[in-house]
Amino acid sequence: MFRRLSVLAFIAALLFTVRTATAQSNYTITDFFVPNGPLQLQVRKIVETTYSSRRKLPLLLIHGGTGATTSFDLNLEDASFAKSLALGGFTVYMMNIRGWERSTAPVYDLADTSLVAGSCQEAASDIDAVVNYILQGNPNGKINLFGWAAGGHWAAYYTTLHNDKVANLIVLNSLYGVKAPWAFNEAFADAADSSKFSNSIPTYCQSDEQGVADFWKGRASTDTISKADSATIRAFAKSAISFNDEHLLKTPGGFQRESFYMAGGRKYWDAKDITVPTLIIRGDKDFWSRPVDVDTFYDELTSAPNKKKLTIAGGHFLFLDYSGNGRRKLLIAINNFVKKGL
Repeated sequence: MFRRLSVLAFIAALLFTVRTATAQSNYTITDFFVPNGPLQLQVRKIVETTYSSRRKLPLLLIHGGTGATTSFDLNLEDASFAKSLALGGFTVYMMNIRGWERSTAPVYDLADTSLVAGSCQEAASDIDAVVNYILQGNPNGKINLFGWAAGGHWAAYYTTLHNDKVANLIVLNSLYGVKAPWAFNEAFADAADSSKFSNSIPTYCQSDEQGVADFWKGRASTDTISKADSATIRAFAKSAISFNDEHLLKTPGGFQRESFYMAGGRKYWDAKDITVPTLIIRGDKDFWSRPVDVDTFYDELTSAPNKKKLTIAGGHFLFLDYSGNGRRKLLIAINNFVKKGL
């Protein structure tokens, strides 16, 4: 009797293992590195395999102040924006700009306070290396680009240089070069003269797990997702600091420096130089971008064959807002624009 129960238990365990493996095999996840000179750029590819015969469009996700894995493929149930996009029929690629997560970075001169570490020029070079890798063997191929926050700035700048490689550009919660009040002006500006950039932004920015969580929670009054799901904040913060032995979110500080100047009216690129269909999205409670960024960006897209601006209820981390439906609306907007031009 005992032997029979053992056999049944073994069969049950085997069936459970097979079912689990089958459920997990809905997505194929591939991690690899793409070289850019001496640098190694971390890339993750996600393909949904249940509908393998469906035509899948390539979509590259560009992160903002936190890395690609933390932002777009958070290891929490129903929290992966990348998998949601893959389920919608995209072959999803996520990349980390130099210095983010496991992407390597140059040896910067930490004593040089004028240095812009991780500048938009460097970011564009990294994006181009990954795009060329994705499109290799397809000389006439193009990729869809999605950039969030600083990633939108980088993706747009890249597009002005390489319109021929971009099928559609989508930016979320990104600044444009418009002089207008900004939530971080006081934090980044010199106390004696707000027109001067403060040396409070070092070559590298860093924060511990609690600091990452506090930054998100500190925006709770303007960010719906902060109020909606504290479990997401904890998972996000834990992931953000997990990529080095110091257990810190440590990133090049150039994106903050450039953002400060953009919010004060400096343009690193001009929307008129973008010649591909462009979708500009903003969460109505975003604390990084401003409504004037969306409007001015849209108005100056004079060469884009198709353009659209859209405001969605939600905050800065709209792609993680699955409790408040922000992510669902974002996914619908991306699918409609890329696949139908709507």
